[in-house]
Amino acid sequence: MVSEGVFLVGADASRYYIHLAETDVREPIPLRSDVGAWVRAVNGMVERHRLDFIFPNNSLDGVVLSERRGELAAPVFLPSPEAFRVGENKWETWKRLQAAGIPVPRTWLISTREDIEAAFAELGSGPFWVRGAGIPGRGIGVASLPARTVEQAVQWVEFHSGWGLMSVSEYLPGANLTWLAVFRDGELVASQGRQRDAYVIPHVSPSGITGAPAISHTICRADINELGLRVCRAVDGRLTGPAFVDFKEDASGQPLVTEINVGRLGTTHHFYSAAGANFPELLLRLAFGERLPDWVRPVDVLPPDLYWIRTLDAGPVLVRGADLDEYRILRT
Repeated sequence: MVSEGVFLVGADASRYYIHLAETDVREPIPLRSDVGAWVRAVNGMVERHRLDFIFPNNSLDGVVLSERRGELAAPVFLPSPEAFRVGENKWETWKRLQAAGIPVPRTWLISTREDIEAAFAELGSGPFWVRGAGIPGRGIGVASLPARTVEQAVQWVEFHSGWGLMSVSEYLPGANLTWLAVFRDGELVASQGRQRDAYVIPHVSPSGITGAPAISHTICRADINELGLRVCRAVDGRLTGPAFVDFKEDASGQPLVTEINVGRLGTTHHFYSAAGANFPELLLRLAFGERLPDWVRPVDVLPPDLYWIRTLDAGPVLVRGADLDEYRILRT
């Protein structure tokens, strides 16, 4: 029973980062490049420690576990390989969502300079969002740049040897939002929205966005709840496991979908656990058919305006929005 406590075994291929695993036991594991050896190592840990469940904390591990679930010595609670195929490929995601009538930013895959020129001509005045298209096995990471001219975009793509691997989209100046959800056979079990307000070391990124929020807060928005559900069902109508959808608002405040990640909770699920909504526990209970926690409901499992504040070597701390005013500087 989950309520009786959980014994955790953490694994990593790095002899350095393995020490960050907050688990009862840590074990080294081979690199995933040798999939067979990696799966055997996972099964070895399951057998040695009599583990009942396997769960990844990154999508690349999730892909292998989903595809090889029939070979595993313990169950998983993960999306299908097809859901991973779409979710891991930002360009494939964009095509799938556009075909489903879901609002997405205008986007072009860049194969030639002419593609950039045509996109810039259609979009009008800049900046324009140039980034990796997230094509598995050929992608180049985030590599995001708000380019203002064709030449800037061309040089950025050439710097990354990114022809055919990068995309250009309309620039969205509004709020940066995300929606975390857990599904069971297509049924939405629980979800929560969040807004990213500031980032750790933003000066190291041309876009000012590093992917690591320094300040974020919970939101309860019907439009985000509805859009997030539509996105997940467009990717897989019988989605099982966790997924989170990212949005960016346009100048009018309309949220457009920028990507979906399936099979993992994201690092800031600690935020929700600290606030009283433990999503990892929920996954375990769903996997074993146990009674769900009292906080579980399909949307808005937490109240709005809870802030999660962190930076390098400090935090995180959980603060109510109302308490922030105590430290507001009064101006006369």
